[in-house]
Amino acid sequence: MNKAVVQFIDGREKKGMIPFFNLAKQTFPFETKSDDGKMNVLLTVHIEEVRKINFLKTDKEFSAVKKETIAQTQFAGNIAYKLVVEMNDGEVLTGTTLRYSPGEKSFFVMPLNPADRSERIYINARCVVKVDQKRLLGKMLVDSKLIDGKQLQNALDIQAESRNKMIGQILVEQDLISRQQLDESLNKQQSTRALLGEILVEAQYITRGQLERALFVQGEQRKKRLGQILVDLKYVTANDICLAVASQLGCNWIDLAAYQIPAEVLGLLPHNLVTKYEVLPVELRYGELLVVASAQPRDEDMRKEVSAWTALRTEFVVAFDGYILPLIKKHYTLPDGKNPLSS
Repeated sequence: MNKAVVQFIDGREKKGMIPFFNLAKQTFPFETKSDDGKMNVLLTVHIEEVRKINFLKTDKEFSAVKKETIAQTQFAGNIAYKLVVEMNDGEVLTGTTLRYSPGEKSFFVMPLNPADRSERIYINARCVVKVDQKRLLGKMLVDSKLIDGKQLQNALDIQAESRNKMIGQILVEQDLISRQQLDESLNKQQSTRALLGEILVEAQYITRGQLERALFVQGEQRKKRLGQILVDLKYVTANDICLAVASQLGCNWIDLAAYQIPAEVLGLLPHNLVTKYEVLPVELRYGELLVVASAQPRDEDMRKEVSAWTALRTEFVVAFDGYILPLIKKHYTLPDGKNPLSS
């Protein structure tokens, strides 16, 4: 049984269990709740009705605050190709795949982001607008005959047991390639505090050309941060930016798009602080630790003022600014401009 979320072409979305799934079959069984939610029903779903299926991880509970870093995503999953998939509703998916052909009716993507709740995602090609495809390190090393397919697979097996190690590191430790060959293949930057764009390029989330394009746009739109521009250009997702910034700054991050902030937590910071620094209180742990989300969690002035205002201990985490501002407007401003939480 696989836990899954099935999105239908007609806009419906249902959670349930898929006993088995075979691309060669025209239908698959899907156990889900009835429309009234009172009982489980076993449906036979035609594959052509489906837009996307998220097959969920079973060994990991959902957590609002994420601890993963971008190092855990490099060359994750099946190491052959990286895909950036733009769906016809504007959604962008970033992941790896063992094989992809533009002529296929459907394909699977394994998310790069280790905090993604999906283990793999089935995609109906009819619902795709664009796919950017790029060879990843393992494929490049095999194609250049530095290693063979069995050696790559062995390295992948090792990585599956130790996600904190990258494929290149494993291959060097096994004396299958030299450090120089790895450095040449990755074109690694030497800075330990790399800029956001360099982190994303090194992790193969974006290409050098895409970064240069985004920097050009930023030069014309100076009020926008690079991360927002990369998302606007549909090169990466909002969570990819959070992951990269958190890795850059050495802190945790949160996906505000998938999290509902408790009302009692929203009232733990005053309107003036929230709007001045564009921060959000998002979680209260153990009754004493306040988690505060910010696009710039290392801002010293913000940290000092927030910590001085509250008697609670504080943890500052990364969140995508494109999510923060709408939530501030939603929760902290009424039509008359007053703070709904202050009364």
